[in-house]
Amino acid sequence: MNIRGSIAFFIIFSFFSCEKNQVSPEPAPVFELLVRNDFDALNARFAVFVSDPNTGATKAFRWVPENDTILLQVPNSTPADNFDCTVVKITTLDAPGTGVRDTFLSLSTYTNLGSRQSIHLQNSVFQRASSVQFSLTGMNTLDSIVVPDAYAITKPEASNNFTGDYWCYHTGQCWIRVLVDGNPFWRFVRFNNIGGETVEANTLDVNLMLPIFAPPLTLNFPFVADWKYQVDGIVDTAKLQFLPLSQPLRPPGTFVPFLDKVEIFEPVNNDLFNANRPYNGFRLQLRGTASDAGGYTYLSDHFYSSMPPTLPKPGFDLAPTSLSDKRLFAVQCLGDFDLLAFTRTRNGYGIHLNISWEVLTKPRNGILDYRLPDIPAPLADLYHPLSNYDFNDGVTARAESYEKVLSYEVIIQHYLNAADVLWQARAGYLGKERIL
Repeated sequence: MNIRGSIAFFIIFSFFSCEKNQVSPEPAPVFELLVRNDFDALNARFAVFVSDPNTGATKAFRWVPENDTILLQVPNSTPADNFDCTVVKITTLDAPGTGVRDTFLSLSTYTNLGSRQSIHLQNSVFQRASSVQFSLTGMNTLDSIVVPDAYAITKPEASNNFTGDYWCYHTGQCWIRVLVDGNPFWRFVRFNNIGGETVEANTLDVNLMLPIFAPPLTLNFPFVADWKYQVDGIVDTAKLQFLPLSQPLRPPGTFVPFLDKVEIFEPVNNDLFNANRPYNGFRLQLRGTASDAGGYTYLSDHFYSSMPPTLPKPGFDLAPTSLSDKRLFAVQCLGDFDLLAFTRTRNGYGIHLNISWEVLTKPRNGILDYRLPDIPAPLADLYHPLSNYDFNDGVTARAESYEKVLSYEVIIQHYLNAADVLWQARAGYLGKERIL
């Protein structure tokens, strides 16, 4: 090869070597969210969109496939940016025999999110349901029967040979207590290690049940109301195991009495000599609305080592302001609390598209307002009432406070990630809700 050919070969070789070694520049980092969906499409569909906190303009939108994980990125942004993020849950229900399908849109907006947050979409209900079937013997009359956290499918009575069937909600344990033959002392039997959908207890002889000589505990409510309450004995929080201690469940539409206190019976034979409680402490969940004009709704979720003589009362409040349109939330914050939630709804008789839109934001003293973000085109095309912000009148505002010191950012992470379904009880949740 002559010198001229060698030089040409060297130039060509150098050119291709440079092309081969050339590395494409890394794309600039942007704001991003990791979204994991554990739902099947038959149970719910999900979408997520990110909005500019100042203008409400949509910056990114994605459908979230079933049982999958996506990375939602905002173009032309930086990791230092903050945005509002809205999670949309879509469920449908077919009314049997009517051919009518009801659609439920549940939107949750989390304000001022930083980049690289994780959102975990999962079912947070950890209770199971089982049919507990049994027949009672050994008595002449059945004066009363209580199966906590259960619907009565068939109540035992003389006409059916005292055969009972109860649909129980539980985490592996449940129990039954009865009053028989005019005896003032309850008797009980407990079922452990419940795993299947049906528990066939067969024949239960009341003479073999332990009597309850321990006096009932008293749960004092903050005020008189038609309380919805849940009392559970804490068995093992790490395994999400509790023993229900509340009253039987009432069918929808059943009258709920107004109470200022209630007695809580325990499956304990003798509190002085051998308590033998299968739990250590209590979880109390309460919701009740004061009956006076302008009354508020009380909310709480706490763990207690023993039944408290009184329950905490909120030292904070919410006051109404005027609304300019159906996209705008506005409220006056009074006192110190940790999180503010607004909710607007669309529902009513004959409405087959039901909407609930909740906004979680950081509170501040004085008047706080928030304007709902724009509706992304894929959702607006499917659901016109949503795109028109066609809500009922009124706004539900909720103030949340926690005994454990938690920042707004940490609270939002709990809402987004749902890694611990008991986080509110652990933190000592107290809420106050008003319809404004």
